[in-house]
Amino acid sequence: MSATRSPARAFPLEPAVVWVMWRRELLRYARDRSQVFGGLSRTVLWLVILGFGLGASFRDIEGYTYAQYIFPGVITLNVLFAALQSAVALVWDREVGLLREVLVSPAPMFSVALGKLLGGASVAVLQGSIPLLFAPLIGVNPGLGGLLLAWGVMALLGLTVTGFGVFLASRMATFEGFGSISNGVIQPLYFLSGSIFPLKGIIGGVGFLDLPDALRQELERLGIHTIGGGWVVQLPLWLQVLVYLNPVTYFLDLLRAVSLHYQQLPMAADLAVVGVAPVLTTLLATAAMGRMRRR
Repeated sequence: MSATRSPARAFPLEPAVVWVMWRRELLRYARDRSQVFGGLSRTVLWLVILGFGLGASFRDIEGYTYAQYIFPGVITLNVLFAALQSAVALVWDREVGLLREVLVSPAPMFSVALGKLLGGASVAVLQGSIPLLFAPLIGVNPGLGGLLLAWGVMALLGLTVTGFGVFLASRMATFEGFGSISNGVIQPLYFLSGSIFPLKGIIGGVGFLDLPDALRQELERLGIHTIGGGWVVQLPLWLQVLVYLNPVTYFLDLLRAVSLHYQQLPMAADLAVVGVAPVLTTLLATAAMGRMRRR
């Protein structure tokens, strides 16, 4: 038996293959203006309309305006959409035959998958940067250091979600089927991440500071507490469990820390999830595309 190994096994990391796959994702994004429009419309809807709309009812959340509080969540939403949309392209490539050419080539599958994931992460960072243009409008100034750290968190989140999306796409038979799966993935990941409501804290609303002491005492008797004119809120236990099990929660919390200097979870937990999740999903995506090659 010959001891000679194929190039794909002997050299699992080929920079040229990674570059080609990464560049292809960027070219696809540059030619698709609808993604930019989608990211801009989501930002305007969630950050400007919803942020200032509900901001008229809430004075602040832990000292931040509602628009400021959901600012990292809007960035996360754009990253989720962009990353999963990059993964959708895998289904399209398989249908039109482009993916078959890659799968039958001697290119190492790890390099193919890594290039695909890095391309998806790069597009996710570009889409996630759209809300940053509105930061001065809501009074957020992360500074240069905070901006660089925010891009790093976006890239790792984009890598994680793209990898998970590639795993799902490798098991989808049609392009339409993945559309329904992606919607079922984005919404739970987003809404169960603490993006639009705090896990616990103090929320101040219009008129809360004007509550008479007698009314405060009556509310406390009923189990509704106010501190400094704000309501003390905490999610139900079952909902907290779902939020803590959601990996996007930790990316969002870290993104909120670098952009607003406010955290709801321990830094060690954030760093652990953010460091491990991209590695796991990269390996998961590589294994999924390897199965596609074998089939």
